[in-house]
Amino acid sequence: MAWQGSLDGLCGPYAIVNAYHLCGIEEDWLGQDIFNIACLAIKDWPQPLWNGTTFKQMRTMLKASQKALGKSYRKAGQEYPIEIEYTFHGNPPSTGKKFRKRLHEVFARDDVICGIIRMVEPAAHWFSFVKHREALVVFDSAPPGRMRRIELHDLHVREGGKKELVLIPGELIVFREK
Repeated sequence: MAWQGSLDGLCGPYAIVNAYHLCGIEEDWLGQDIFNIACLAIKDWPQPLWNGTTFKQMRTMLKASQKALGKSYRKAGQEYPIEIEYTFHGNPPSTGKKFRKRLHEVFARDDVICGIIRMVEPAAHWFSFVKHREALVVFDSAPPGRMRRIELHDLHVREGGKKELVLIPGELIVFREK
């Protein structure tokens, strides 16, 4: 049996769609298909099918999605309610402890809704999440049951050793209300 991720590297666009859903924006809001907009925004096809998407490609896909959704909202006479931040880009936490502390600070803000982050261990994978107390509640394109809740103390930021969940903190993407 196949599932997303078993034959393709499209977890990035799926994570984007899932994050917008967590923000209350449906996949086909006003006829704008977020998955298609995101995928059409990046070049080098079909490479992303096999290699997955990079942080730069995620930023490109999100820029195109934000632009298209903003245009659709304006056309409907509504204000587009979502902003995206690359909170740790350029200044990522260097340890798991620092990452968890800064993640708490970011998600303690009232305007923050959800995030996307890239995992490198146990496998390269993008996923969307909300922070709830001392855990990340994951909304994933992987098969049900594979990942649902990740305790913060299980998150690491450096590869090596017996660490099971290693994230790239500089590639945290935060969705917030305007």
